[in-house]
Amino acid sequence: MRTYAPRCSHAVTLSRPPPLTLDAPDPVEPRLVCPACAHAVPIGADARCEACGASLAEALEASRGPRPPLPPRRLTRAQRRAVLRPKLRAHHDLGTLFLALGALMLPVALGFLRPLLLMTAIFLGVGFLLRRSGWPAALRREQKRRLQALRWGLPAPAVLTSVERHAVPSLQAGRVVQLGYVFTVHGETIQGSVPSPHVTDAQRRPGERVWAVYLAEDPSVSALWPPEP
Repeated sequence: MRTYAPRCSHAVTLSRPPPLTLDAPDPVEPRLVCPACAHAVPIGADARCEACGASLAEALEASRGPRPPLPPRRLTRAQRRAVLRPKLRAHHDLGTLFLALGALMLPVALGFLRPLLLMTAIFLGVGFLLRRSGWPAALRREQKRRLQALRWGLPAPAVLTSVERHAVPSLQAGRVVQLGYVFTVHGETIQGSVPSPHVTDAQRRPGERVWAVYLAEDPSVSALWPPEP
């Protein structure tokens, strides 16, 4: 006689864990410790403490960080690579691969297999177009000018005016935010904007005091100091 074990009435369901997201954290309201009353207060337009009414001008100036050193400034390799970045990394890398394959096929096609010349030309042409679209010449010139400002630029106090997040950083070579800022040169207000690949910059808020460096011969060419990383 066969006996059957009773079935378990409690079914076990396995649920998938939620997918990991790389969203930047929400920015927090900037606060400053008042040197008079030691309270952390928000930074207002009048630069005065909401608790005791003391002036926050000196504390705001100190919050900019150390003044940029005199030019010429030495930049690390990582800092230079953070500025010189292609617009579309995938296109640029794929174009480099096509160019390398075309360069390897060219001696073989010229010396032994002439029918490969057409395929070699296609590889070289596609590689050139992909690299050019992934890193346009105008963007490369702009980045080189910004790098020149970091090395030879004059320092100026600046204020952040906008923090624009990128929805898909992977499509912009890892750029997470676009930082806008303004500074004054000989009484004239100059606007600047630089991309940043750092998630921590997404926590910044407009109104934050920073340092900018600009070229004396062309103040429209500027960058934020210190460079990252």
